[in-house]
Amino acid sequence: MAYQHVLEFAALSDTGRVRDHNEDAIVVCADYGCAILADGMGGYKAGEVASAMATQVIADYLCAKLDTTWFSRLGLQAVKLSRWMTESIELANRHVLYASQTNAECFGMGTTVVVACCSQDKLLLAHVGDSRAYRFRSNELVRLTHDHSVIQEQLDAGIVTEAQARFSNIKNLITRAVGTQENVDVELHAHPLQEQDLYMLCSDGLTDMLSHDEILVLLQQHAGDLPSCCQVLIDHANAAGGNDNSSVVLFKVHAVRNLSWLRRLLGR
Repeated sequence: MAYQHVLEFAALSDTGRVRDHNEDAIVVCADYGCAILADGMGGYKAGEVASAMATQVIADYLCAKLDTTWFSRLGLQAVKLSRWMTESIELANRHVLYASQTNAECFGMGTTVVVACCSQDKLLLAHVGDSRAYRFRSNELVRLTHDHSVIQEQLDAGIVTEAQARFSNIKNLITRAVGTQENVDVELHAHPLQEQDLYMLCSDGLTDMLSHDEILVLLQQHAGDLPSCCQVLIDHANAAGGNDNSSVVLFKVHAVRNLSWLRRLLGR
């Protein structure tokens, strides 16, 4: 089958109240139905080098692969896009690692990344680290990604509770990152798209400051205006302390149209 998506995007990144520079990076490729968010780490301003490099490498790779005619993209198989997403993160890993090994100022840098792309009637999510993706549907908020972090492993093992995890002094220790090792383990999943779905990508600067329920309430109140909703989420994270950079990407699915009839009409 062939589908056309009608998507609306908004994004915002903020330094916060404590840090003096922003190590988060966002690239939105609205024409291709893709968004990328990264949260860098390591050395003075090296984190922002890693996140900016990773998001741009991933965006360039995906756009080059998807830069065909509009009609050709209608029949793009999710399995092919999934492979491209994984390849793009692997390429970013090599670029960041090389820069880290060859530039003393960037030594030890790395970054998380979460990539979202729409394909047919599915949302594909690829991530490394603890930057997250959520779905807001029918007034319910569901986290779609599983953190690659020490505290998440403790949660999975039943060692700590969600309440304890939120205030743990090791909550920012991640177990996977882009650019820290020769190989990167990318987690990738597909989720069915529905009209009026709202998806959110965010860095841990947002989720460390705001609880799941607090984010849910803000989305319920402001989901009708995506740019305003981004600003409100960031403002509340800063009001709660703003201990880290906060970044958020919101995109809403206004339509998922089945265009198989068009392909049949044109004999494709």
